[in-house]
Amino acid sequence: MAAVAPFAIIFAALAAIGCLFATFREQILARVGKFGERFTVDLEAAGMRMEPRNFVFVLAGVAVVLWIGTLVLFHPALVVAVLLMLPCGLLAFVGGRTYLKRRRTKRIAAFTDQLEGALRTLAGGVRVGLGIRQALVLTSEQSREPARTELMRVVGMSSLGISILDAFDQLALRMKTTETAVLTRVIRVQAQTGGDLATVLEGLASTIRDRRRLRRRVKAITAQGRATAWLLGLLPLAVGAFVATQDELRVAMLGTLLGQFFLGLALVLDFIAIFLLTRIVRIDP
Repeated sequence: MAAVAPFAIIFAALAAIGCLFATFREQILARVGKFGERFTVDLEAAGMRMEPRNFVFVLAGVAVVLWIGTLVLFHPALVVAVLLMLPCGLLAFVGGRTYLKRRRTKRIAAFTDQLEGALRTLAGGVRVGLGIRQALVLTSEQSREPARTELMRVVGMSSLGISILDAFDQLALRMKTTETAVLTRVIRVQAQTGGDLATVLEGLASTIRDRRRLRRRVKAITAQGRATAWLLGLLPLAVGAFVATQDELRVAMLGTLLGQFFLGLALVLDFIAIFLLTRIVRIDP
């Protein structure tokens, strides 16, 4: 009877999850659909030429590897082993989203740094009499990555019959920055009302230059605070690594349920502390 109990608990948990999914099926599928759309946009913004389902398969593989590694390291009971699948899956998902977000942020920052020069080239093309599409082609040919790819994507969408204004809206959706949003509004307003687009683009380029200068100054001022935050956050990990070199303490920490619980709690609290400390010293100009 005792041997059947773990399987009964697992079966009951799966049945409860199935009932909840059946009850809220439409709401769950709607949220999953919206998440899938945002996920696709994030992959495009990060410059990853990978289908969303392939990226999900990679995350699933990472979760399986984490789960197997946890089983080999801690040798938990059957019920605990099954329950560990959820945190391993969440850890792989959070890690994948963090990697994707960091890559996306880095690419958007590179695009923003190149946007000033691209706008000046675009303004020069418009000033000599080129249309906005021809000026975009010229600008993309003279730009570096990722500005080259993003501007060529706008040109390609317009070649497929999509309005150039809608193509810029898609650009603003991928490159979510204040500068790109302002650029999209400027081009749309100019297309509807007319005006000197070249002068407006040069003014926007000057504004972007001033914002970059302010951003670099803020980053230099907060460098010491960010370094202190990472030092305080990584110090407990260094202490934990030293404790792991002691045989008795290592066995107590990794070989007992109480030690494993407090180790997990300490890691969670340490990551929360690192997150909060880095947020405190973060200033968005």
